[in-house]
Amino acid sequence: MRTVGADRAVVDRGVRSRGLMAGETAHSARFESPWRSPSVLVIFASTLITVMGVSLISPALPAIQTAWGISAADASLLISAYTLPGVVFTPFVGLLADRVGRKWLLVPALLVFGVAGGAIVLFDSFRAILGLRVLQGVAGSAVTSLTITLIGDLFTGELRNTLIGLNAAILAIGAAGYPLLGGVLATISSAAPFACFALGIVVGLVGIGALDEPTLDRRKTGLGYVVDAVKAVPGRKVLSLYVAIFGIFVILYGAQLTAVPFVLDDRYGFSSGIIGLLLALPAVTMGLTSSQTGRLLRHVSSAQLIPLGFVVYGLGLAAIALANSVVAIAGALFLFGIGQAFAEPVTDTALNAVTPDEFRGGIMSLRTSIIRAGTTVGPPVFVGLGTAVGYTETLLGAGIVAFCLGIVAVIATMWD
Repeated sequence: MRTVGADRAVVDRGVRSRGLMAGETAHSARFESPWRSPSVLVIFASTLITVMGVSLISPALPAIQTAWGISAADASLLISAYTLPGVVFTPFVGLLADRVGRKWLLVPALLVFGVAGGAIVLFDSFRAILGLRVLQGVAGSAVTSLTITLIGDLFTGELRNTLIGLNAAILAIGAAGYPLLGGVLATISSAAPFACFALGIVVGLVGIGALDEPTLDRRKTGLGYVVDAVKAVPGRKVLSLYVAIFGIFVILYGAQLTAVPFVLDDRYGFSSGIIGLLLALPAVTMGLTSSQTGRLLRHVSSAQLIPLGFVVYGLGLAAIALANSVVAIAGALFLFGIGQAFAEPVTDTALNAVTPDEFRGGIMSLRTSIIRAGTTVGPPVFVGLGTAVGYTETLLGAGIVAFCLGIVAVIATMWD
């Protein structure tokens, strides 16, 4: 295995020109292209697995409610039990990853995700099932954090940006496809979607032999680690990125995934199947645009592209609110997906760029906690506003706010 110190000169002369990090191991160096690297394939597979956590189950909730004889509120706990633990526990996962390594946390997390999720089909007790979802949620948050961390560890430059963009594109593919799959499986059995989680076991077992472990400085622990991290990381920039991430996921889960379905139902009376198809449209443009993140960042800085994402968010939300036809709404949702592609993966590339290798696990785990916080806060905020003033008005107001904030941020970057 290469070490950061011993092979720095070699990497700088050769490997770094391909965008590989100095911490890359000899195992991954055998592959001329990162697209053939087992580590990259396991990382992408892990991302595709964890997207199942919510998107595969959401369309099955009505069938689960009926089959299990529970209320709609109880059925929704299957989502909350998965998302809430990540807010609290993920930062500790990141600190541990910076201490003991990425691989030996990612592999167990994948195994726990698969075992806890797949085991739900064996239980009848709703409390036991909620407990398994909590355990699965902790593991899923860890996997989400560690995949991005590993990309940042193993690659640099434009290649890192491209891989993060492709990781976001894969996430978008899962977000678009899993609701359809979950709905089909739920017609077979209310337990069928949960059986899919067992695929996490397969990916985890493959990861034991396929994943590389970056070589990092892990000497500092406890308070010393925190002090050094604060000194090493540009606090103002990281804080601004965290704020942007929170806003991104409040808008995504509150506006697109919660308020928009109510608008489609109230205005057009669409079935849940048609609404699901329309909600998949942003994932199409997000996936296509995210795959070009590396190229975009050649011409526009992350500090400019993220605010532009909010500008496009605002245009998309306002267009949905003002649309008078299904075609117009479809176009607005496509536009929303472009905004998502500008903002979400670019925050990840920016965080990776400013974070030293030895602190990346902690910094990226806080990112995952903030994502979970945004996904938890967004829906009740938009439901509350929608109930009070109307969902159309709420989307229009949110669009105006997002657009104005984005414009202000773009102007601010021009002055810096």
